[in-house]
Amino acid sequence: MGKTEEIMELNRETAMRLWVRDFGKASKATDFAGREIAKGAYNDRNSNFGWNVDHILPQSKGGKTTDSNLICCHILTNDEKADKFPCFVANGKRFEIIKVQNHYEIREVNDDKSADGKTEQEVADSVNLLDSAAGTRYFEKLKDDENRERFVGSVLIRIRGYTDSAVVDFIEKLFDKENITFSRSDGNINIVARNYDMPTRGETAALLDKCILTNTYLGHYFRPKGNLGSYEIIYRIDQYENRWKMYRNIDRDGFGISSSRLSNSLFINNLVIINTEAKDKVQPDKHGGYIEYNYIYTNLSKNLDKEVNGN
Repeated sequence: MGKTEEIMELNRETAMRLWVRDFGKASKATDFAGREIAKGAYNDRNSNFGWNVDHILPQSKGGKTTDSNLICCHILTNDEKADKFPCFVANGKRFEIIKVQNHYEIREVNDDKSADGKTEQEVADSVNLLDSAAGTRYFEKLKDDENRERFVGSVLIRIRGYTDSAVVDFIEKLFDKENITFSRSDGNINIVARNYDMPTRGETAALLDKCILTNTYLGHYFRPKGNLGSYEIIYRIDQYENRWKMYRNIDRDGFGISSSRLSNSLFINNLVIINTEAKDKVQPDKHGGYIEYNYIYTNLSKNLDKEVNGN
């Protein structure tokens, strides 16, 4: 029977000991998400290299304050990870918390890559369509893929009364991995960001994180600064039996929420709820509609509030 780890107090002394455990005598290091941290910037939010100690398995999920469950990471990485489990996104990368024997570890997720390490888009980009054999092989591959079940993630962001087009550019940057379209209706500018192939829960959770990030910036910076009047974010996952049914029905499915009054909030549908950490916070709608999920990144919102107030 293994030795039980001692539960400790999480303070500066513990943090410095863990730094030495992870990085030895180095004064600077890189956390698991690829952000640079400096030993002398412990708990310093004003430093670009500020870091603290995070629980690998969140305390809200039963994680203990023991050596094997603690990791040194950049403050921004910690903020992005928060209490998400088992999947989260930090520094634009997707991670999963997995159990290894009697402890938990953080692993980067690369399930969108093929055996040769290329994404589906990278494979498509590498095809030489001037080569007839390569072109026809690629076409046959697409035909073989037609009958695979599809999960499509769609985000609608409605903005009313915006005074600066940079707000739209900022949102476009947040959703730079999705297909984006723009339209105007009822006095709103409508931004639709869509991922046509989301086979894993990790991808569903990653897109929810982007929605929460958008909700935080719109509600705690752009709206208080007067860059927009009101907004609404709607995130839905739709399941299709195959690609043909996806193409035939995706526009008809729509979002189905009236735009006469924008709520300055985030809404999600049942497939988002049951496939993300949202299931621990809200119940699916029994009629198959949307549930308000007005969550924000707390630390980020506090810092944005300070920016608005000039602090």
